[in-house]
Amino acid sequence: MSRPDTAAAAVSFLFVPASRPDRYAKALGSAADAVIIDLEDAVSVEEKDSALDHLLAALHAGLARPAHVRINAADSVWFERDLSAIAGLSPRARASVAGVLVPKAERADDVSRVVDALLRTERGNGNGAGHGAEHPADVIALIESAAGVVAARELAAVPGLTRFAVGAADLSFDLDAEIASATVDWVYAQLVIESRRAGLAGPIASPPFEIDDLEAVALESARLRGLGAAAQLSIHPAQIPAIHSGFLPSAERIAWAQRVMAAAATADGAVQIDGQMVDKPVRDRAARIIAQAR
Repeated sequence: MSRPDTAAAAVSFLFVPASRPDRYAKALGSAADAVIIDLEDAVSVEEKDSALDHLLAALHAGLARPAHVRINAADSVWFERDLSAIAGLSPRARASVAGVLVPKAERADDVSRVVDALLRTERGNGNGAGHGAEHPADVIALIESAAGVVAARELAAVPGLTRFAVGAADLSFDLDAEIASATVDWVYAQLVIESRRAGLAGPIASPPFEIDDLEAVALESARLRGLGAAAQLSIHPAQIPAIHSGFLPSAERIAWAQRVMAAAATADGAVQIDGQMVDKPVRDRAARIIAQAR
């Protein structure tokens, strides 16, 4: 399976600390669809400046493939610094940036400023305002608080936003609920609905914390896919195959979808497949499964 070109199509996202440039190559060489170089939670206060220096050096040298960057939150002292760094990227460095994650997203203005910083980078690279507007980098709003949940519709309307992601650890703490709870599942449902309403890709689920029990990771990934999440964050390369197993269609589902589409090609109305009546909504689902498998 070839890697998707944008965050809208990616199924797996792997975090790597910006403070550990020795790990960049391993992460970028992993099976993850997308890699996120993290300037926020994975970096201690003492390493914030050096982490940015490491990131900028790697971007300027050129990465093996473009990576996403999680900047610091808007309420932090590093937010303005990070925006300035993005806006000032050289053409070579900008080519290694696939997109930006906005942590603890709660205000549309903050997300808009990230979009604007990326567009300023495009224009500064000589691409022109029109080209920058047509081909911006991905911008992902990470929902980690009640305020972020309430603002989801406003955030979804920001031009340039690609999709939502969920940070369940911070979110569950803010809500005083368990990560595995109906409350957090309700947040996923809200983001699925708002994403669909705004024409965004489905939300990216919070990363699993299990590294050894990969069967549990795959089961939880499949459950989250059932809720409507379309991808998942991860904290270790070993989790990636399990995430793909949970989010991508199984061989059985693909075979069923192929049978449905083959039958639909020979009939205009409803047909029966495996004892099930197949009409347009079922055919549409089968077509989606085949597209996801590709």
